[in-house]
Amino acid sequence: MMKLQLTLDGQDVALESGRFPDGAVWGRVLAPLNPQAETLTLRATALQTLDDLMLVAQVLDAVRQRCLLRQATLELPWLPYARQDRTMREGDSFALKVFAGFLNQLRFDRVVVLDPHSDVAAGVVDRMVAIPQHTCLAQSRTLMAELAQGMMLIAPDAGALKKIHALAQQVKAQEYGILGKHRDIASGALSGFELLKGDVAGRDVLIADDLCDAGGTFIGSAAVLRAAGARSVSLYVTHGLFSKGVDTLLSQGIDRIWTTSSLAGPEQAQDRVELIDIETIYRSEGATHAN
Repeated sequence: MMKLQLTLDGQDVALESGRFPDGAVWGRVLAPLNPQAETLTLRATALQTLDDLMLVAQVLDAVRQRCLLRQATLELPWLPYARQDRTMREGDSFALKVFAGFLNQLRFDRVVVLDPHSDVAAGVVDRMVAIPQHTCLAQSRTLMAELAQGMMLIAPDAGALKKIHALAQQVKAQEYGILGKHRDIASGALSGFELLKGDVAGRDVLIADDLCDAGGTFIGSAAVLRAAGARSVSLYVTHGLFSKGVDTLLSQGIDRIWTTSSLAGPEQAQDRVELIDIETIYRSEGATHAN
């Protein structure tokens, strides 16, 4: 469920929302608004549906009707439809571009996204600012300590090479491994997992990616890494959807998981699962942007 937070000139403003009997959503600003308010920030955590986007639009419209507003920022931790960033098969839609078309009509001055799936997002979302994977990951002291002690980074497939290379540079990793797999476009079935690069024997390793949905990629990857002699296999994903639950991963080869709270709720946190608060990530990005 989406969580929507509004601040005006740095002050939190209460909201409420609901649904009419016909199914239409409604959103309302509860507090009286200062007509001279100039800066708006809306954070839409776990926005996933067009109803969620409609709530964002209603709150934005309510404020714009009543306030001066010179700067409007949308903090959108998870970018919906990010994985559908091209037409895969005949008859498919370029869904990310379709969603971006709706979003762009709201005319935000900045749309700040955590670790988007690909560079395509910046080409279709107007005035998008991407907070990179390494900035998100770096907010976990425990994970940074593990990497400093020699935990080896692993790219889940060759398509993640650009991101894993940038991550390795930022955390000063001397090397990283690369996995390969085959995905059937029609069915989504995964097969052919293999270790393409890297000696993982006796090493603690960390698979790093932007999203975990059902987790099949990481379960298959963990099996290959353990067969190659990895001492432990952990996982970092910026966006933890975990549609089959974290226990599915933890019982099938993954020792520990780190993810942000962009999608994962507090109920996911446990001894072997650490949530990185998106508040700390946005605070870090805000300081960087101010400089």
